[in-house]
Amino acid sequence: MSALPAMTQAAPQDLVAQSLPGAGANKEANAKAAQQFEGMLMAFVFQQMRQTVQPSGLFGDQGAARSTYEYLLDQAVTSNAMKAGKGWGLSQKLAAKWDAQTVK
Repeated sequence: MSALPAMTQAAPQDLVAQSLPGAGANKEANAKAAQQFEGMLMAFVFQQMRQTVQPSGLFGDQGAARSTYEYLLDQAVTSNAMKAGKGWGLSQKLAAKWDAQTVK
């Protein structure tokens, strides 16, 4: 298992909980929180998938440089995908569900 930079050591649920909408939240807050959650999930899946692949040696077989590069690459890919609306569609489903719950 590769070491990740210290900034990623917080539990994902702690990071998401800070931005989750509360009762009566508006649609924009729901959409933003859902998009952040989908981005974190996407980055986590990429990280787990990468661990199943044999390193090519291009960035070294192990070490801080490789893990930092992979972390930054995953963050850039997911950030750009979320900004462009090219995610998996999970954020739209979550936001719609949360919007329906706040209306009740």
